[in-house]
Amino acid sequence: MNSDLLDDMQISEPSSAQAVTSNVGGVIDVIVEEAAESERSGRITDRTVRAMRSAGIFQMTFPSRVGGLEMTLEDQVRVVSAIARVDGGSAWNVGVLNATGIYAGRLGDEGYADLYPDRDRPTSGAFHPKGVAEKVSGGYMVTGKWDWGSGSYVADHIIGGANVVANGEPLLRPSGKPAVVGLWLPREAIEHADNWHTIGVRGSGSSSYSIDKPVFVPEKWSFDREAPADPTADPLNKHVTLAFFGLTGVAIGLAQAALDLAVQAVRRKSGKGVVDLVSKRAIGQVAADIDTMYSSVLDIARRSDDVLFGTTRTLTPLEEMRLTICNVTAGETLRRTIDTCVDLYGSAFVFDGDPMQRVLRDSTVALTHAGAKRNQWTTLAELALADPVGLTLADSEVFAGGH
Repeated sequence: MNSDLLDDMQISEPSSAQAVTSNVGGVIDVIVEEAAESERSGRITDRTVRAMRSAGIFQMTFPSRVGGLEMTLEDQVRVVSAIARVDGGSAWNVGVLNATGIYAGRLGDEGYADLYPDRDRPTSGAFHPKGVAEKVSGGYMVTGKWDWGSGSYVADHIIGGANVVANGEPLLRPSGKPAVVGLWLPREAIEHADNWHTIGVRGSGSSSYSIDKPVFVPEKWSFDREAPADPTADPLNKHVTLAFFGLTGVAIGLAQAALDLAVQAVRRKSGKGVVDLVSKRAIGQVAADIDTMYSSVLDIARRSDDVLFGTTRTLTPLEEMRLTICNVTAGETLRRTIDTCVDLYGSAFVFDGDPMQRVLRDSTVALTHAGAKRNQWTTLAELALADPVGLTLADSEVFAGGH
């Protein structure tokens, strides 16, 4: 760790969840200073990476059994949203590379020792489209092309998802579904495609990467990508869906950024005069909308944490789906926020370099992510309709106490 960098940023050794959360404030200035270059180059800058690594931001999810911080879902989303408030692309990197410790926790002891001699090893993962992993003695021969490789330019390790085949035939799980593994890919075999030229979230560096010629990956460097829920696993590995909950913070932070800029614009326009009632009402409505959304996301994260960290059970399907819906809810709030705040802001956002333009572009791309799609509501409804108590989405024990 670069001690000079720590001193310059006034951050502490990332030895606890509280230290990492506090360190976010120390790296914000660096992220702001580097945001334009990150956007121009299509990946976060080396300086930003060094700052984040020194602050421990990519170490949040390592299991406590290996000395990791094992930070709660609530803390993870707080960190990502704080960074998204100043730069969406940087926050997207944090949301994705935040899964580093979760991936590492799925390894056996030998694989973990190989790949994580220390926890400062940010790991990127992409799983679609799936590659092919031909089963051979001791491991797999792997080929594939993976899209949406967020953070892969700056990661120490890169993971790819692949369908497992043997003798040219797909291997099936006991359930009858295809076996899918996540694999730590040899860095030297990976080729990046220069195809991340986007409207927004450019700093995420989410280009495709590929391995054209089969390369060997030992079985100890793999994990079951679609493992069933496991109550005996580390809290953050009880469900494979927990890895990217932190990305919900991107929409939260972008909504707050849009409101910040709209408020500044209204103040400038009013000068020493009185702000008109229409603008006041619009600002108040947006502020309340964001506050309500963020509070509900944190509440659902907190209740999920209570189950994951405080009990020996897994989340019910409905409880698990509620975490997914947090992203949809944050996305819906972001859509409404952008619509109102752009009107309040005025026409300056049409010019390149304007801060509202970047927030608008980043929001457009963030909302294309599968986690923000409205069709997720259908799955929530199906689960809720199958459970008369769950239909209200309230805690079952609340109802039990009232009967």
